[in-house]
Amino acid sequence: MSKKTEQIDAVDAVITWVDGSDPEHQNKRQEILKSLSLQHELSLPTGRDKTRFLDNGELRYCIESIRRFAPWIRTIHIITDNQTPAFITPEFRKDYGINIVDHTDVFRSFEWALPNFNSRTIETALWRTPGLAPRFIYFNDDFIITKKVSRDDFFQDDKVVLRGSWKPIRKYGSVRMTLNNVVSYIAKHALGITRSMHLLLQIRSAELAGFSKQYFRAPHVPHPIHTETLKTFFKANPELFKENIRFQFRNMDQFSAIHLANHVEILKQKAILKDESDAMMINGEMDFSFMVNKKLVQLKAGEVKFVCLQGFENFGEKQRKEIESSFSTVLGLA
Repeated sequence: MSKKTEQIDAVDAVITWVDGSDPEHQNKRQEILKSLSLQHELSLPTGRDKTRFLDNGELRYCIESIRRFAPWIRTIHIITDNQTPAFITPEFRKDYGINIVDHTDVFRSFEWALPNFNSRTIETALWRTPGLAPRFIYFNDDFIITKKVSRDDFFQDDKVVLRGSWKPIRKYGSVRMTLNNVVSYIAKHALGITRSMHLLLQIRSAELAGFSKQYFRAPHVPHPIHTETLKTFFKANPELFKENIRFQFRNMDQFSAIHLANHVEILKQKAILKDESDAMMINGEMDFSFMVNKKLVQLKAGEVKFVCLQGFENFGEKQRKEIESSFSTVLGLA
């Protein structure tokens, strides 16, 4: 295979990561919060919640899982805000094929959008990562591959493989938005559950791509993306790019570039749609102990390929150790 062919066939991984406990990052975040009008009707308070910036060590599992179960991935790009995870030494970076990318790299010529603490904004610019392969898989830092996967699990010929299911598009008028805000407040303060309005985000993204009656709802899984799909869309719609990156914290008026790309591919008939049976979420805000134990049994039995580990800080010490032990076993770290 020639070098040019290898470049065309290359698949990279892109991971967004932040260490919100870093004093410098905390100070920067607080300074911006002071300068913003936090009462804007479309602002999303949970987008400023400190749990969105916590580093619970999931990134190490994410990276280890990629290299163990998807060694064909060329480069792992980690998008950060002037930070480098402590465990990623120069030697580790070389051995694992890691490229640390600063926000200033992906927002070059749009520095006015920085500093930024909004994953939706950052995701809008991922395709601008220097040296990015023609195809990439987007990972949140809490996405973990749990068994061997091939390129065909993400890309087949010139098509992306998307997981999820069709859902009707529901309109979010003022009454429904008010009700959602009340439910979110109760969920957070009474139950400790953080609602991110993720479905509204997916709906807006589908509508932007041209869908009006239904959208393909995706779970929390790694997302395969054609770099050119986003590059072409935003070249044709530069104002949409600028509008979406102007928010430094999450806002309900935003769309998701990731879900936009999914729906653009579906519209072009460049997507293979699958259900989400090979994906699982372990959620510290939602799962009781017996539910977690059942999921860990499935995990160790190799019944799923992808796990999203959310709200790890909300588990008790015993449960955290059981989860860590299970992932260490599956990833060969034990």
